[in-house]
Amino acid sequence: MSNSAVAENWSPASWRGFTAWQQPSYQDTAALESVTSQLANEPGLVATGEIDRLKKELAAVAKGKAFLLQGGDCAESFADFHPDNIKNSFKVI
Repeated sequence: MSNSAVAENWSPASWRGFTAWQQPSYQDTAALESVTSQLANEPGLVATGEIDRLKKELAAVAKGKAFLLQGGDCAESFADFHPDNIKNSFKVI
């Protein structure tokens, strides 16, 4: 599927059409729907300007004009999520 086709078919719920290969089983589906509904009504986590800047920076990476340094745990818990922990991870790198 091309990037333009993905963009045209995207919606906030379009992710539900994909197979979740590493998705946990939620026994309390009512609680899951409640949380999903609550999150859907919250503001976005990332500003549009930040998304646009990231796209431009990743385009430079794809062209070989910049590099990407990616780090961190592969499965951080919400309890451990804090800006200081993120900063400390990158200090190590």
